[in-house]
Amino acid sequence: MLKWKTVNVAITENDEEVLVDVLAGMTGKNRVIKFFSSPLYTGRSLRVYRDAEQIVDVDVSFFTASYKLLPVDLPLAEGQLCKAGYKDTSDAPATYKLIIGYEETG
Repeated sequence: MLKWKTVNVAITENDEEVLVDVLAGMTGKNRVIKFFSSPLYTGRSLRVYRDAEQIVDVDVSFFTASYKLLPVDLPLAEGQLCKAGYKDTSDAPATYKLIIGYEETG
């Protein structure tokens, strides 16, 4: 079953990368991140990491009315952590939304 989660990412300085813990692998749970989505923010890049490995680095301006979801296949083993957030390239510090779609079995 697909589950959805929204997290807030607070950016306070220009040219800052801010990541938040999004989802972790757990004992007895098979978790796979399937989608990332973001409202359209000018001057932002969506960045996603599994542990220290960068998986996504895409300008949020590519999200449009026709393309709202970024499909991924990102399994999380026990103990693995997914962090995601934004790299700010504008002069507008604020709190931004990030939407995650994932499947969980077990």
